[in-house]
Amino acid sequence: MQPFSMFFCDMKKRIVRFFKNKYAISITIFVLWVCFFNEVDLFYVFKSRMELYSLQKEVKELEKKNEQAKVSLEDLKNNQASLEKFARETYYMKRDNEVVFVFKEATEE
Repeated sequence: MQPFSMFFCDMKKRIVRFFKNKYAISITIFVLWVCFFNEVDLFYVFKSRMELYSLQKEVKELEKKNEQAKVSLEDLKNNQASLEKFARETYYMKRDNEVVFVFKEATEE
């Protein structure tokens, strides 16, 4: 016999011996059930982990934006010059003796 076929014969004997054991069969069925056929299988767990990771990343980004907004709000509350700049840029406000020209960039179509 060739060494390659001897390997498969030996492996076949081990597999047959493994499946003759009732505990091995029970454990195999249990593992298959938990991994693939259960309501919370491996695919669901993997998908949930990926979703959890993306949500945690989004929370970190939103916390950074929230901190920036808090700093900006404090600056607007305490600094009159920044409040005036914000009003002029956002709401196009002007003083009584000024004329404001608004130039918008043309969008490329």
